[in-house]
Amino acid sequence: MNPSLQGLAVLGVGRWGQNLLRTFCKLLGEERITACDLSRERLQAIRQQYPRVRTTTDFEEVLRDHHIEAVAVATPAITHAELAEAALRAGKHTWVEKPLALSSDAAEKLTALSERRGRVLMVDHLLEYHPAVEALRSRIQDGALGEVFYVHSQRLNFGVVRTEENALWSLAPHDISVILYLLGEEPRQVRAEGAVYLQEREGIEDVALLTLEFSRTLGHVHVSWLYPQKVRRLVVVGSEGMAVFDDLAPTKLVMHKKRALVPQEPRGGGVRLEDKGVQPIALDEKEPLQAAAEHFLRCIERGERPRSDGEDGLRVLRVLEAAQRSLQEEVPTP
Repeated sequence: MNPSLQGLAVLGVGRWGQNLLRTFCKLLGEERITACDLSRERLQAIRQQYPRVRTTTDFEEVLRDHHIEAVAVATPAITHAELAEAALRAGKHTWVEKPLALSSDAAEKLTALSERRGRVLMVDHLLEYHPAVEALRSRIQDGALGEVFYVHSQRLNFGVVRTEENALWSLAPHDISVILYLLGEEPRQVRAEGAVYLQEREGIEDVALLTLEFSRTLGHVHVSWLYPQKVRRLVVVGSEGMAVFDDLAPTKLVMHKKRALVPQEPRGGGVRLEDKGVQPIALDEKEPLQAAAEHFLRCIERGERPRSDGEDGLRVLRVLEAAQRSLQEEVPTP
């Protein structure tokens, strides 16, 4: 891939920003990349690892540079909307780490601004670009799983404990985006439960459990940074089969040929369970981040809308906001 993009700046080169920097250096070459961060120590480390990457602490310099046609925002979530708006107003195509913003109002404004300016706006809902998720969506659409009854997702680990946002906002955007992508609709109702154990003064929930009700499907999301094991698993249960996407397993996607046969006649006997074994699914080995970055660059070249565009980010935010409202509802005393 040799995109015609003259230059791209990564805003924020902390843990995730370094992954973006590595990926865009691979796709565009170091000489077309600028790293922007307030930490001079981080930039010094970047220069040692990527000697041809330009570095700056001045965001305004990035905005003024006409050779920088795109930016990737990897700063704290509270700054996403402000930095993305400034980049779009400066005529830059903009990639934003999830979540797109901290309110649906801000996300709507960014989406409208990108359309007015004719610039690509993309949220890094990376799991939408995971080969296992693409394969699973294809099987849902072609009816291999039959009617989807419910989807159950877990994103759990022991750490990293956030101090600015709760587990819902830190971890759940990935799972919510995948469930919406797989089902192709938004939930009719969202309920959430959560608990604060480590930072009671700040009221930051360490665990959250979401229930999403769709037209015919139920969705569950369980997220926490206070859990004994690292879990990255999504299960889809349908009328004709089941599927397990385990991002930590050697075989990422497995189809289970299991179904429950319900008698059509009242006297047809009880429900009969059928199990015809397990089918591992062969997948492309491409890293989801690279696939997403290539998609971003391709959309810029072709003037196309990204799969995870501003509207996609907005849909996820609406679910997050509904879940947060549910978390904050007072539970009546018995």
